[in-house]
This record gives sequence, structure tokens and C-alpha cells, in this order.
Amino acid sequence: MNRAIIITTLLGSAFCAYASDEIITLDLTKAETELEFDSATGAWTGTFDDDAVTIDSQTFCILHNSMSDWDTWWGFTASNSSDNSFRDNFITYQYSAMPKGGIVLNEDGTVKTNEFGAPVVSADVPYLVAFANSMFAYHPAEIFMSDGLDHEAVGVYLSLNSYTYYSVADGDSFSRAFTNGDAYTVTIHGVNNKDEESSMEVKLASFDNGDLTTTRGWKYVDLSPLGHVNTIWFSVKSTDSGAYGDNTPSYFCLDKLMVKPASDDNTSGVANVSPASKTTIAYDRQSNTVTLGNADFAMVYDAAGNCVMSAHDSSFSLSSLSHGIYVVKAGDSSRKVIR
Repeated sequence: MNRAIIITTLLGSAFCAYASDEIITLDLTKAETELEFDSATGAWTGTFDDDAVTIDSQTFCILHNSMSDWDTWWGFTASNSSDNSFRDNFITYQYSAMPKGGIVLNEDGTVKTNEFGAPVVSADVPYLVAFANSMFAYHPAEIFMSDGLDHEAVGVYLSLNSYTYYSVADGDSFSRAFTNGDAYTVTIHGVNNKDEESSMEVKLASFDNGDLTTTRGWKYVDLSPLGHVNTIWFSVKSTDSGAYGDNTPSYFCLDKLMVKPASDDNTSGVANVSPASKTTIAYDRQSNTVTLGNADFAMVYDAAGNCVMSAHDSSFSLSSLSHGIYVVKAGDSSRKVIR
């Protein structure tokens, strides 16, 4: 069997429409969340901390979930593993990206490339690992903008996780090796402040005409078709599936998500409304206080879509709610917040 390996390069034209100082690029070396890593596995030491519900970096709020009693996590965690070798025990060593490290940035914030145009990687640069099994949540792996505003989606780098790579290539006790017609696909969903959703698909592995093609390097994905977003969530699908969902491990790796602040007339997600009359929703996570602009009534919904409280004031507290993810809706605006 021939195996084609894709190492996708960053094309300069991908950024021709944006000035580098306008783009916000996810850089976990700047994370507000303290990121320490296990020396053996490379995993963020907060991976099984049930109170660690987000990884926060720049404008990105990266959702993380865990049930430590069951040694289970989903959503995103961080890693600095540079070991992409095969493991007999991939449950313990599930945190490595096939490129062997995160993407290095130049001093001006652009991606550093080598002589072949491929991103330079380093074990000193952490990256995200996603476990995006839809059995755990409707949005199994999700990132939203902490300022509550719409942003223009620019691009992101994706790669196969080593557990998924070896399962696709060779099979394991839960999944079979890929054969003709098989594919492993990540779907990227963008949602704006008007709850309008768009999506696009990216194949990280496929088997066609006797050849297995896999993404071992960091693959650049142009996200501009998503338009304006304040939430980006990811789901995965394998053609090797059964009664309980996909048999192929539902992992992928992500680095250097890029967005651009939206123009002023679109940041609230409300079309054809003058800035003076727009409803704005501000949130102070330290005090759990929501402050509304041009409104004095709001509804608050939990992650399942249930209304859990209403407020008849321009400022109110979420302190009475249990810890979790909520959506505040006021006027024609909405904002996702972490309690």
C-alpha cells in the first residue's frame, strides 16, 4: 500500500487581505491560564481538573470538560508533546500531534516557515488537542470570543493526533485500518451573534484508489468562508463507525487559530441598526456581573438551551447560578459567558 503524506504549506496569498497587526493569532505561550505540562505525556496538568473549564488566551476562550473520577476529558486540552511515536497504551499517551510540536511565530506575529514553506515547529510551543466525540456534547469542541463580539474568521492549522493517525493507518483493538472509500473529516462550524451558523469540512485522512493520504504536518485551513463568528466549534466523523458512533479515535490537533476584529457596524451581530441603538452585553467574569447597554431586560440560558433566569435590569449578577457555560440574550444580541 502506498501512503501519501501531506505537509501543507502556508501560502502567502492566504493573508493578502489582512494586515498582520490586525490579526489575532492564538498563541498559547501568552495564555492567561497557567499551563504546566506532564513531563511524561506532555499533557496540560489541568486536563483532569474538573474545575478547569476553560483555557484562556488573548480573545479566545477554549472550552475544556472533564470527569476525573472516570479519567475522562473532552473538548480541548493543551500539550507540549513532541513524541509522535506509536504507543501500545495510547490512552495514557493521547496528547501528541504528528508534527512533533506547536507552530513557531516570527516577532511580528506571522507564522515562521522553513525553506520549503512549511511551518517551523518546536516542542517549546504548546498546542491544542481536541477530543471531539459527539456522544459527550452537541458542541464537542468549542472556542468562543471572550469579548462577546463577532470577529472575521481568518484561518487555522489542523493536524492528526498520533492516536488517530496510527489507528487510521494500522487499526487497533477498537477500530480498523482505513481501506478504499474511508475518510476522517473535521467539520468546522462558525456561529455569529445572530445565531447564524455556517460550516466547512476538512479531511485529515482519506483512502482512495489504493492510497492512504494523511495529514502529518500542520495543514492550513482558510476560514474566511465562515464569515463573522463569535463561536467556532468542531465535530469529527469517520467512515469507520458502529452502533455507538465512530470507532476511529475522535482526536485532532489545532494551533494558531486566527481571527480579525470585525468592522464596527457588524460587531454586535445586529444588521442595519445604528451604533447608538445597539444592545451590548458586557460581562465581568471576576464578579459574575452582566451589564447591558441600551436594554434593561435579559434572559439567561444554560448549555442545553433551558432558560435558567431572567433579569429586569441593565446590570445583574449570575452568582446564583452553578458553575458552567451560559448564553445571555438581550434585544437582538447574545453572548456566551462562563460562570
